[in-house]
Parts: sequence; C-alpha cells; structure tokens
Amino acid sequence: MQILSHEKNDGEGATSRLLDFSLSLRWDALDEDVRHSAKRHLLDTIGVIIQGSTGEIAGRAESVLSDIRPAGNVPVPGRARRADILDAAYLAGTAGHGIELDDGYRQGSVHPAVCVIPSALYAAYGRSISGLRLLESIVTGYEVMTAIAFASHPAMRHRGFHPTGVVGVFGAVAAAARLFDLDKAQLANAFGIAASGGAGLFAFINGGTDIKRLHAGHAAREGLQAALLARAGVGGPPNVIEGRDGFMQAFAYGETAQRALTLPPEVAFRITDCYIKPYACCRHLQPAVEALITLLEAEGISEDQIKDVRVETYGISAAHARTGWDEYASAQLSFPYIMALGMRYRKIKVAYFEDQVRNDPTLAALCGLVRVEMAPDLDARYPDLRPARVTVTTDRGVFKGEASEALGSRQVPFSDEKLGDKFMEMVAPVIGEKRAGELLSQLWQIEDMHDITPLLDACTV
Repeated sequence: MQILSHEKNDGEGATSRLLDFSLSLRWDALDEDVRHSAKRHLLDTIGVIIQGSTGEIAGRAESVLSDIRPAGNVPVPGRARRADILDAAYLAGTAGHGIELDDGYRQGSVHPAVCVIPSALYAAYGRSISGLRLLESIVTGYEVMTAIAFASHPAMRHRGFHPTGVVGVFGAVAAAARLFDLDKAQLANAFGIAASGGAGLFAFINGGTDIKRLHAGHAAREGLQAALLARAGVGGPPNVIEGRDGFMQAFAYGETAQRALTLPPEVAFRITDCYIKPYACCRHLQPAVEALITLLEAEGISEDQIKDVRVETYGISAAHARTGWDEYASAQLSFPYIMALGMRYRKIKVAYFEDQVRNDPTLAALCGLVRVEMAPDLDARYPDLRPARVTVTTDRGVFKGEASEALGSRQVPFSDEKLGDKFMEMVAPVIGEKRAGELLSQLWQIEDMHDITPLLDACTV
C-alpha cells in the first residue's frame, strides 16, 4: 500500500514549518488589521461563552464534572462554580459552541475561537500574562488551526469528520504553548500528543446534535493538556502532521487534489478572514436565509402569501436539508427550520430554538414549504464562497434572490458597533447591564492590561 505523505507535496515538512511559525510570531510585527481582528474575536468569543454557559448542554456538562470531582480555583465565564484549568477549558469551549454563535473559518469549515481562546485564557490565568501576550497567543492558535484546516478541507468533511473537533487541538496547543514558553522540542512533542486527541464525527447532522458542542470543549481541553504534558517531559511522535500514520494520512487523504499547508507571510493572516456570526444557526444556512429575508422585505411578501421556497446551494450546505428540528441543537442545523424562521420572524434569535417555538404547528407548516437542492454551479464556488439562490413562489408571482456570502464575513462586514451590540445582548442578561458594559470596555482596551486574570474573574455570575 502506498502511504501518502503531505511532506512530499509541500517540500519542507509541514510540522516543522508549523513549529517555526508558532515560535516566531510576534505581536509588534503584526499589522493593525490582524491586531484588531484578534481583539474582535476575543471579545466576541467571551460574550458567546457567557451566553452559552446558560444553555442546557453547558449545564449538563458541568453537572457531570461536579458529581465526580470538587470545584477548582479558576472561573468559567457565565458560571458560578469554579473548576481546574482543564475542566474550565472544556466547559468554556462547550458553552461557546453550544448556541451556534461562535466564529468560523469558511475555507477550512472550522470554528477556531472555541478551541483556541479557552486554551489561551486558562494557560494565562493566574500567571501575570499581559493582554498583548494573550492576543499574540490567540493569533498563533488561529493561524495554526486554520492552516491545517485549509489543507484538510473538504477531504476531512467528506470522510465524515467534524473539522472543529479534529483540527481544534492544534490551535489550542499552539496558543497554550506560547504562554507556557515551550521550546521547539517541547512544542514538537505537544503537537504529537495533541494529534492523538483530535476527534469528532459529523454523524450529529442526523440527530444527537449535543455531541457537536462537546467537540469544541474536547479540543480546547486536549490541546491545553498536551501543552502541559509536553512541558512535563512527555514525548509525542515527530512530524505528526505529514508523517507515515500521521494526521493527514488518518484524517484527510483520499481525494485526488491535495491542498498545500500554507502560513504567513506566504498567505495573508487567516484570522482576518474568519467570520463573526450575527445569527444563532449553522453558518452554511445563513446566506440562504439572509437572501430569503432580503427578498421578502424588498417585495413585501408576508408569510401567508408564500406557497413554495426553493433553495439551491452547495453540497455541504444542502446536506442540512434532511436535518429535523425536534431538538434545540438539531434545529440550529436544520435548513427547513431556519428558513421557516426567516419567513415568520425575519431574523434568527436564540430564543427561537426553545420548545414553545419549535413545537408550533404553524411553523412546521412553513418548514414543509422548503425544498433544498445542490446546484453544481454553486457547489463549484465553495469553499471560496458560500453561495445560495432562493426562489419564492406566491400567488403574485415568482421572486428570486441570491447571496454569495453571509453577514459577518470579510465580504459583508460586521461593524465594531454591531459587535458591541451583539456582546451586550448576549452578556447583559447573564451578569447585568452595568457589569457587561464594563467588561466590554475592558475587552476593547485589553492590550493595555498587564494581567488578564481580573478580566476572567469579571466574567462569572
């Protein structure tokens, strides 16, 4: 059997280049776009974690942990009970991914923040780490995670893996390793250890969607733990990305075209191309529902006038056509349900996934009007874009709309003001309006902080 090697495709070993990049990145060498993006994604993610911590899956995860071990001494945003740093990273990652409002990187189909940022926060907590060092570690984690995700996509997804859970360990370990000051040999071991912790199947698209949320928490914890183990002298396999029986062979080979693993300065910093979500649903569905809402409002179409809604989109997005909405988490991934919310409310809010809304029979009737199919011309444009065409049939006629991307992307920006509004909407109900406003102000000024520990303390209830 021929063993494919990513190293053969890329020349210099992929793992070695990731290590060198991780160790050499410096905040003062980054341009303003990268720096501001890092602040935006940290701010957004802390808000999402605080809101997500009030959700059912985060509560159940904490309940399981509290039953088997005592409380720790580090805070978990949005929670009252403290934990050790590994449990805290797990709970924060799970909460952040638990309400479908966390950020993502389209060309790798991953959610970097909920893996990278919990690991970085808990590697920094209680160790007099400055805001600048925290941001530097976050950029490192984002770039490592998105580079591997880009090289793996879409082969990884086509093989049934959930890229966030599988690739997230590398972003988490790279961020933590920077703050633990690991040298190159230790970092190589940390990568080797983390690679065996990458896991997650996309089977949740057919039901049992809660497991998707746990994948992010698992990746955050495993990456942080790998850095701790490597610091303690535990070894890991070398060249783990491209080597025989390594990561790429296990998770991403099998398709004819391989994508090269690229890093700055060869390519632009990918953190600047990571989107921020305005809506609490799967990103694959958002261009279509935005096109629908825009069309309905422009043409003055009310929900009772709609006879049929046809969606054409790319293949990975169209796969959500069969996802039901009987569970909170499934509904956030369900094409019929999200389009029905667009018809009814003209927006997507977290509250719309609660039982009383999901079980509304009139909303189910709207779901029945939705037909979703893969269009070859749109599939060819993914992952460079997330295109969708929507055709609405009414008694007045047939109306068509299209979107190439969703709000929150580089192509359709989400302003700092809107980001602040999103933060307050998420955080104020949990910790109060005054504290939420103070926290928002601190996050915008985080580069002036000499120690981020009080910031994390301020995130608890």
